[in-house]
Amino acid sequence: MSTPKPSEETLIISFNSEFKQKKYIFSLYDIGNDSIKIVTLENNDNNDDLFKFNKFGITLKLEELKNLHRYFRMFDEFEDTKSYISDLCKADSIKIIDVKENEIAIKLDLRTVQNDSMMISLNKMKYDEKEEIAFLIKGYEQQKKEIKELKNTVSDLKTIISNLTKRIEKLEGKLDNNVNNNIINGINSNIIKNGEEKSLLFKAISTQEDNLSLKLLYNSKIEGENPEKLKQAYLGKNDIIVLVKTKKDKRFGGYAHEIFQISGGFEQSDNKAFLFNLDKMKIYKSKGGPLSIWNYEGNSIDFGTGTDLRVFYEFFHKQNYTNQSTVDYNYDEKFALNGEKFFEVKYLEIYQVIFD
Repeated sequence: MSTPKPSEETLIISFNSEFKQKKYIFSLYDIGNDSIKIVTLENNDNNDDLFKFNKFGITLKLEELKNLHRYFRMFDEFEDTKSYISDLCKADSIKIIDVKENEIAIKLDLRTVQNDSMMISLNKMKYDEKEEIAFLIKGYEQQKKEIKELKNTVSDLKTIISNLTKRIEKLEGKLDNNVNNNIINGINSNIIKNGEEKSLLFKAISTQEDNLSLKLLYNSKIEGENPEKLKQAYLGKNDIIVLVKTKKDKRFGGYAHEIFQISGGFEQSDNKAFLFNLDKMKIYKSKGGPLSIWNYEGNSIDFGTGTDLRVFYEFFHKQNYTNQSTVDYNYDEKFALNGEKFFEVKYLEIYQVIFD
């Protein structure tokens, strides 16, 4: 890296050097009037900002060089002197031998027959106004370049972020339709597949479906067949959704707004209760009035007076069944829930609807 210089100076040569793990930049200038200037920049913190360099230098006329060492007496022309010192620099024959706060001592191996050397002291210098202006211009240009590069980087990052956002949204859409289809209100359901099915139930329960959420009460995949836990889960509570998935992968269930009482043979009329088929995305209600909800002798969950849906507490071991009539209910066919009367449970889930 060359040193910025006033216009009347001509750079002869510039090279880098090190001394005691510090970096130095040597530069030789022809400053006219048969004079040469030697400048050394000391980088204290390995920073490329030239303002952080200490500057040392000396100006020598040809006659002064001749007085410093007899070897220079052989040169009558200043151009020969410049050429010779330039060769010394290229041959790495200029060395730093000492560094002080305000002075740097250098040695020139002149490569004479006697292997003579010449010592020169460079004194600490201040940057002149022209050099400072040159530094400022260089710094300004460098900052403009860096700002442009940063803007390009930011633009590239925005493009990357935009592309990643689109990919994430696409992946989230796939997850909503696949892996995470069975996540409802943070609950892992093995029966409800997606938000559309959840919305079907919520719309049938309330016009304010956005204010509804589900609280898991019982999950056979976790609890297995456990009659006591099943009773404790739903009895005495209102707004219950019972979800069934059969071993033939049919999915259906019932909703009860009223409380299932803890008593054998209890039957409760429920104006808001209904049955549903998730595979058909249909809600079924009684044609003749309220739907009954009850538990038969305390060992099953029942919907409908004619037992339109019965799920035993021992649901894995007993014959659960449906017994639907198109005369009494708005079914599209007989056994509209299951396609046949009896079914075996693969999964049973019970939720309570929470009204926020």
